[in-house]
Amino acid sequence: MIPDMTEKAIVAAASKLESTFDLLTLLNKIKEDELGDKAYPFKMDHFNYFINPKRNRASYRTFTIPKKSGGVRTISAPVKLLKSFLTYTNILLRAFYEAPDCVTGFVPAKSVVDNAEKHVGMNYVFNTDLKDFFPSISKSRVWATLKTRPFCFNDTVADAIAGLCCTYVNEKGEEDNIALPQGSPCSPILTNIVCHNLDWKLSGLARRFGLNYSRYADDITFSSMHNVYQEDGEFMAELRRIIDGQNFRINEKKTRLQKKGERQEVTGLVVSDRVNVVRDYVRDLDNLLYIWEKHGRAAAFAKFSGRYIPKQDLKAPAFDMDRVVAGRLAYLRMVKGEESPVWRRLQKHYNKLSGKKEKTVGTDIEYLNFYTIENFSAATGLELHLAMETISVPSETPEEAGVIRIPAAYFMSGDRRINVELSRYMQTRLRNILESGDGKALAEFKHKYIIAYCHSLTGYFWMIIRSMPKKEKADAKVREIVDLSDLGADFDPADFFEPEEEFDPADVNPVFVAADINSQKEVKELVSEFGLTDDKSIDQILKKLVASNFDLKILDQWDKIKNS
Repeated sequence: MIPDMTEKAIVAAASKLESTFDLLTLLNKIKEDELGDKAYPFKMDHFNYFINPKRNRASYRTFTIPKKSGGVRTISAPVKLLKSFLTYTNILLRAFYEAPDCVTGFVPAKSVVDNAEKHVGMNYVFNTDLKDFFPSISKSRVWATLKTRPFCFNDTVADAIAGLCCTYVNEKGEEDNIALPQGSPCSPILTNIVCHNLDWKLSGLARRFGLNYSRYADDITFSSMHNVYQEDGEFMAELRRIIDGQNFRINEKKTRLQKKGERQEVTGLVVSDRVNVVRDYVRDLDNLLYIWEKHGRAAAFAKFSGRYIPKQDLKAPAFDMDRVVAGRLAYLRMVKGEESPVWRRLQKHYNKLSGKKEKTVGTDIEYLNFYTIENFSAATGLELHLAMETISVPSETPEEAGVIRIPAAYFMSGDRRINVELSRYMQTRLRNILESGDGKALAEFKHKYIIAYCHSLTGYFWMIIRSMPKKEKADAKVREIVDLSDLGADFDPADFFEPEEEFDPADVNPVFVAADINSQKEVKELVSEFGLTDDKSIDQILKKLVASNFDLKILDQWDKIKNS
């Protein structure tokens, strides 16, 4: 979103809502700030249709996916227009909600790893689960929550949002159960909002008994060095009273106490002495790669396909074993870290078998998705900004400090800026266009050049490049990146094509300082500005940066560029 629709601005505008027309106007404003001139405004007749659950039940595609624990999960996916309404309603709701520390599910920058880390090294780990989590949250309950703080919406606005976000679900065996569907963009944030009182009461219960507490969606975990979890004890009685009082039910089949000395798990990860994957996870990968090496890809595929249950593209006639294995390795890296010798060994083995060359950080870019800059906004709903920006180059004394102007590319996600990397050629090309002010040349730049979603050993990031790599041109099929955040707590992210890995594209720094400026003219300007000699200008600038409090991560970027 552009700066004038920050979360603070959305909250201020939402506090003045009085009618469904006002609500629709605000959603259109959020959409306009997301998409710019390409935004097509929502219409009132469509809005009135979707806020009536009796009508919108036909606007969901319902299907089931297998659960890791057995059985199936019912997913209700909204049709395209309804999903668009819900996407911008989600932005509105997200502006109000600030997750407490105990909540790790459906929260930006948090994952199952954060949830598990709260319970490492404890003598006792107690897990339980809320039964029929999404269907338990009825429309009337959503409506009542939206009328309280921090929302304080009137009856009309609260009813419109609740009606838009809820539909008929029959998972509880009730024909007329209007509740949150699992698979809607708004359901995750609304479950956290509705569970605010539950989290507050359970956090208080944890403090009273000296326990650690966390919740990942419907998965509740307590841990401690002492045992208070006896079935007939005071803690269990109070826990059941609180959960029943919040109109939820404990899933007895998933309630367990794990003691020190046995394998303790939290949201699928081992927490006995550190956060780790279960042993079978590594063993299965190791065995598969061994079969692949000794008996060939066909034998490995036959072995793997007999056990693999696809959860993502249910209509696909087959799956890509390479992508599944790569996804599981990426999940292993997220949990164990890049320094893990186990992950490094398995990754190296996989690279060898799959024909990938040995890669080092900075030369290992894999291009996942491609868009022309011109079509980026329409494809992703994000507006890409291209601009010249001024950055300071600090030094030991104010007299030696200076500034340089560099080209930058970025888009806004919520009120966060996501930087886009520029190749060296793109830096020079974009600098010339922006400094000339030639609008026609800028339009041609957007039409001609490509923004790619990339992956390397350092993570995921966006980068503007000259053209699609030849290898990718031969394969016109673009791999989709699917958001799995609304599927619940008890699925195994490694069973998907892509892992559930929390990454922060904002960590990728597109700012290349003086060391990366390859134009002789620019180098001479810096030499003159800093009073340095021609032959040592770059080294001396780098020495000044090292001696200062400048962000040394930029020097890593310089090493990558220099080595390439």
